[in-house]
Parts: sequence; structure tokens; C-alpha cells
Amino acid sequence: MKLGAIIEWADDLAEFRGLVKLADDLGYDVVGVGDTPARAWELYVSLTVAAQESRNATLTPMVTTPFFRHPAATATAISTLHEVTGGRVMLAIGNGGSVRRVVGRSPVATSRELYDYVSAVRAVLGGGSAEVDGYSTEPLTRVHPVPILVAADYPNSLRLAGELADGVVTTIGMSEERVEAKVATVRAAAEKAGRDPGSVQIWGFSFISVKPTRAEANAEIGAALASDVALRLKSPHMRSLVPPELLPAVEEMERRYDVWDHTVGGKNARLLEELGLVDLALGMTGVTGDVPEVAAHLKRLEGLGLTGVFAALPPLADPAGTLRALARAAA
Repeated sequence: MKLGAIIEWADDLAEFRGLVKLADDLGYDVVGVGDTPARAWELYVSLTVAAQESRNATLTPMVTTPFFRHPAATATAISTLHEVTGGRVMLAIGNGGSVRRVVGRSPVATSRELYDYVSAVRAVLGGGSAEVDGYSTEPLTRVHPVPILVAADYPNSLRLAGELADGVVTTIGMSEERVEAKVATVRAAAEKAGRDPGSVQIWGFSFISVKPTRAEANAEIGAALASDVALRLKSPHMRSLVPPELLPAVEEMERRYDVWDHTVGGKNARLLEELGLVDLALGMTGVTGDVPEVAAHLKRLEGLGLTGVFAALPPLADPAGTLRALARAAA
């Protein structure tokens, strides 16, 4: 099982440098940096800092999104990072979130918009021209083709990734059934498109905490799990995944969620537990337990077809400890 870590330079540059170096020293395969200008510093500057602190890990946006940068700008930026790192890069693109709100767009891109953006970036990276907003771009010479992954959770975006991308990044948690269904969707789409399903990388994205007890681990990532329940279950597809008996609790979480509280053990984490939604959240986007428990779960996920797992590092009591413990679990 390959390992990735998502590390953002939000406030403390020294901490960011230290965590990137630690992940690289521990043998993490990939280090991702979020494209989140609402809460962190600029993506490609941060990735350049990460390049200075790493020797082996592949670096990637995790994830960038359409409409914040022109496809030629994204292609040039990732190609420049390719030069800086000697090729240790890949490019993960998703349909948006906070970035689109920052620039005044709707919260998420449509599947068509995502398809067009990925196709345009790939064309420019290949030295060709792309149609963007009714105009043809000029071919560029200072570009390098790089692997492109698509961040996807919904069936349409999962199918798009299987048809088009070199890989997919999808949220995973303790529910193996959900992981199995997502893997099957990606592989079926790849096969329908005439591609080798086994050639498409499938990476999981999860909030992960490894502690002596699962209760301690659950508490550490409670704020991140609460955010997912409060903000990600509003679409018809996601609503359909909620057991009917938990819908009133989910609606209560959505009403009472405090968007400004991201603290370990804060009001959102306590509310998640009060409403009995911890297991629901873990099934979607959380992996918790002690080292043997997490190791066993990673092994099962690998057996279901996952290439690797990205550990998101939200506000944690001990992010360095999480990196070390997860590395032991994946060894």
C-alpha cells in the first residue's frame, strides 16, 4: 500500500517544512498540498518549498480546480515543478470547493467543465493546443507531460476519471462496501472506454488518526469528520447514502454546525458524538484505530484495489506522530 500525506502551509512555515521532510524521510510516496487560498498560502510556492525539503516523494496539488488558473498556467506551473524536482510530480484536479467560492463561482464544477479542463491541461502538457473559452492556445515548448489524477466521489465523476485520467482520488473511510463500489465504477468506466482498468491508479483520501485506542483517534479527527457530515451530505446522491434513521441527526448537524470551529475536541466534534454520527462519518472519510487495527484496514483496502491512501492532516494534536504511526501501520 502506497502512502501519501496532504500537508498545507497555513501559518507556520517551519512546521510545514518539518512535516514535509518527515514524510519524505519516512518513505511516504506522495506529498500533496491543497489549493486552498482561503486558509493557506499559494499552492505552487508551497510545492516549491516542499521540493526543497524532499528527495524522493512525488509532489502534487491535492487538489487544484478549474477556473482558478487558465489551463496553460496550470500546465506551466506543474511543468516548472517537474524541472525543479527532476520529474517528481503528478497533477490532481477536482471539481472545486473553497477555491471556486473565493473567485465568485458556484461551489463545484460540472462533470463537463471538469472534463474540458482536464482535457485542455493534458493537451497543453503534451505540447499541443487547446480550446479554452472559445480561443485556441498557442503550443508551449517548456512543458512536460505528467500523470493526471481526477478527484471524484460521485458516480459521474468516478466514471469520468476511469475514462480519461491516469488515476482517481476518492474519499474513503472504514466502510469497505463503499470503497468496493467506487473501485468497481472506475474500473467499469475504464473498460468501457477501451482502457486497461488495472492501469488506472485509485487513491483513497481520508482523515486518519492512529492512537492507542479508537476512541482517542476518533476524538482527534472529530472536527474534520463533523465538517464532512455538515457540508457534504446535501446533494441527492449523498443524501441517499444516509440511513433513514440518521437523517434527523444529520439535519440537526447541518443546522448547528459552526463553520469557524476546527479545534480538536471543539463544539463540532462534541456535537458529532452527541448526535450519534461518528460511525456514519467514519464510514465515509475516517480511518482510526491503533497501529494493528489501521494496518489491517489498509491491507483490506489494498485487496479491494486501492493503489494508496492519502492522509489528510487537519488540525491535529500531533501531526508528526500521525505520520510516524501511519508509516508503521503501512510497513
